[in-house]
Amino acid sequence: MNKKWIKRISLSIVAALGISCTLGEFADAKTNQSQYVQQNETAESFTKSDPELYQGALDLGLSDNDIYTLDSLFDKEEKVTAQNVFLVAMGIITGMAAVVGTGYGAGRYIAKQLHKRKQLSKKYYKKHRWKFRAALVPVIGIAATFGFDDYYMDI
Repeated sequence: MNKKWIKRISLSIVAALGISCTLGEFADAKTNQSQYVQQNETAESFTKSDPELYQGALDLGLSDNDIYTLDSLFDKEEKVTAQNVFLVAMGIITGMAAVVGTGYGAGRYIAKQLHKRKQLSKKYYKKHRWKFRAALVPVIGIAATFGFDDYYMDI
């Protein structure tokens, strides 16, 4: 798989995640809005039950609706959803694909420059490829070494 396809797949995954997250957030907001309206009608606000705190909120220029909103945000429990875990996992995978793709491209670029400047011939590389591979991995990394090797092996 070449760099162009890795980039296309990564962008497709990010776009799909962005669309699904946006739609999921709209659905959550709609659900939370109906729960918020029911809570306002039935439950008393924590801030309203404390006269000093309530007066301080009014002095700041907050309306009753603002006070209810703030109280509901403080009371809201953050729940881990499968969507959050999926987003984190896809972010990690996309980041790794970008790093590997960049390293692979860098290795090919290094090999191309060495070949163009007549510093290393393909014949010499093929004869001593295991020495080059062993020397390159700790210096430029595995992904870049694959790119370097693919260039000289005509892959």
